[in-house]
Amino acid sequence: MRVPRKATWLRFETDPAFSFDFFLAEKLGKTIEEIQAMPALRYMQWGIYFGRKAQAQEMAAKRAGR
Repeated sequence: MRVPRKATWLRFETDPAFSFDFFLAEKLGKTIEEIQAMPALRYMQWGIYFGRKAQAQEMAAKRAGR
């Protein structure tokens, strides 16, 4: 197996959309190609959905004193 180049690792750190593609692919059980072929509006809606979900979890944790 070939080790990814540093540029690939760096892209995960600097490109939120690139990282989100992999996150979304994993969550939906899709390939990266399927995610990238998704209509832009649907992709944005998924981003908003998961952003709001994370925000709600963070707020619940703060209310619980964590």
